Amino acid sequence: MTAGLLVRYGRPGYVGRFRTTADLERGARVVVRGPRGLELGTVLCAPADRFTGVEEDGELVRAATAADDAAADCADALSRDLLDAADALAAGLPVAFPDAEVALDSASAVLHALPWAVCDLDPILTALSDRFSLPVRLLDLSQTPVSADPPDPTTATCGKPDCGSGGGCSSCGTGGGCSTGSCSRGAVKSAAELTAYFADLRGKMEAAARTPLH
Repeated sequence: MTAGLLVRYGRPGYVGRFRTTADLERGARVVVRGPRGLELGTVLCAPADRFTGVEEDGELVRAATAADDAAADCADALSRDLLDAADALAAGLPVAFPDAEVALDSASAVLHALPWAVCDLDPILTALSDRFSLPVRLLDLSQTPVSADPPDPTTATCGKPDCGSGGGCSSCGTGGGCSTGSCSRGAVKSAAELTAYFADLRGKMEAAARTPLH
């Protein structure tokens, strides 16, 4: 028997320690009740001795069942409706909503937001909470550290041949990723560019979620 297990949960891939007396193997799908509510997770391993004294994130409720899978499908459908409503409410504001997560019991939701300028999102959260009859909280992705774009290749290079001539930044070793396949111009993305990017990302995530795992 074990006093707790490490579980990965949530779209961002959080890892937490959840108390349980169940003996579950690595990779087992489970239902956990944590700081964000009830949600599905995957067992990673039993906590080692070095985690003794580390605060628990919640309770491992049970091994996931077919009913939990059905509830997750309903929660995903609700999250898509919530995203559509959030996009409509935020028209004209400097913010994109790349994702949303609804708890397994549909009792709460987390809206992922990426603002590129100061804006008040409280009215949107209030409106969404009222419309969907559940509390909606915000996950501000702009607070997550990110790598800065590389210098403008038209004005600065790393000194290597052909740097900035159209190859990816990883090929010239200047650091930083290139989402477009060529070196960034170093400018802040426009509202339209960010919205298009996250719409494409959301579509890819939904497509991946529909692909069966073998």
